[in-house]
Amino acid sequence: MKQDKTISVVMCTYNGASRHLREQLDSIFAQTLLPGEIVVQDDCSTDDTMQVLHEYADRAPEGVAMRIVQNTAQMGINANFFSAMRRAEGELIAVSDQDDIWMPTKLEEQRDAIGSRMMCVCRSEPFSDSGAEIRFDRRTPNCNLIRLFYASMMGHCQMLRRQLLDVIPTEQELPEIYRRTCYDVMTATAAAALDSIVLIDRLLVKQRRYEQAATYVRVDHHRVRRADNALYMIWYGVCNYRRVKPWMNAHFAARRDFLEWVWCKSMTANCEAPGTMPTADNRIFADGIRLLHNECRRGLTALLGIERYYIKYRHTLFYTREKDPVALLRAMVHPFMQIYNYRYLAQRQ
Repeated sequence: MKQDKTISVVMCTYNGASRHLREQLDSIFAQTLLPGEIVVQDDCSTDDTMQVLHEYADRAPEGVAMRIVQNTAQMGINANFFSAMRRAEGELIAVSDQDDIWMPTKLEEQRDAIGSRMMCVCRSEPFSDSGAEIRFDRRTPNCNLIRLFYASMMGHCQMLRRQLLDVIPTEQELPEIYRRTCYDVMTATAAAALDSIVLIDRLLVKQRRYEQAATYVRVDHHRVRRADNALYMIWYGVCNYRRVKPWMNAHFAARRDFLEWVWCKSMTANCEAPGTMPTADNRIFADGIRLLHNECRRGLTALLGIERYYIKYRHTLFYTREKDPVALLRAMVHPFMQIYNYRYLAQRQ
């Protein structure tokens, strides 16, 4: 069995003993390229998760160090994952959920593809053995910075360089971004800001979906790609623009502050050691910051500013590349469709 000591697999657990933890660990142990270590950080489970973890640590493949840490107090998903990733000793970190199944070649394919980039992402396919409703888009997604303002590449799809953590703030340094988004949004956005993501357009993870999962969201049938749904979302956006937009302003302000942090840290790193890290000194980053400044404001000027960048990046704004005139039309109405997508911000206040 091949092994790469520079790879660390990082998994966070919470009450996963009865929810397929064994299947995920089995799929990691069965990789065609084994990692040097597996770091598992448990967030105060009350079931038999720790027992299962120690059982697997005792029979880990030869040469694979399985390190288990249990928090003394619950940290939550974001803090727990970043804490676990910072414990990793490998140059490359592959993020793992506790209940998925990895394809046997996942680590090997991502290691071979990442090159000098900060991140390699693959594709995952949802499945359910519990009757949970799922939906899957087979089109090849975009993973550029502008797209990732409004979406993300899920953590279980990511392999990242440990060095990327150096440009990501801690919760104490920038608490608002931790309150408003998830760890994988931060890692993917940071890598995209550095223009340093490579995509493997292959399904390398089977993502288990069940209603008890922390990230499970029911399928929203209004977001299924159909003309009547598009008209409904535009109508909803026009009617609710004034109500939802203030909450969106705060949401995007946190992302703007995060990106500016990434820029400062990447520039500082290269001043101290030139050429050691890509920087956010690129055109798409500059346009992205201007777009976020407009997303943080209200009024006609801000709306026109948003429209300008939506139109400019219309071929990369959406999940997949669109052709004109469809792309142009979607970009023009997208500010109102976004109101529907972000309605939850106002609903949960």
